[in-house]
Amino acid sequence: MGDIKKDSSEDEKKQVTERLAEVIERSRVMANLEILLDRRKLIWNNFLAGLAKGVGFGVGFTVLAAVAIYFLVILLKSIVALNIPVIGNYIADLVQLVQEQIQSQR
Repeated sequence: MGDIKKDSSEDEKKQVTERLAEVIERSRVMANLEILLDRRKLIWNNFLAGLAKGVGFGVGFTVLAAVAIYFLVILLKSIVALNIPVIGNYIADLVQLVQEQIQSQR
């Protein structure tokens, strides 16, 4: 009876060990460890990762800025198309003040 229990326990340990070996192999621990131990590979991989992040940030920011500027232009065109009298009067007053300032300096 004791031998049967001992055999099943050893089989379970063997299965667990094999499963653990598969998981370790799949997770590529050894490959990552090799990269960490080889300084040149580590520096090269970090350089490429930083380069990719920088390019991605640049492209993303450019697209975001282009979209923001596009909507801002549309907004300004609609404001100009409305020809709001308050803004027109304000600009006219501002131009008149500038002209008066120029004439007073002469």
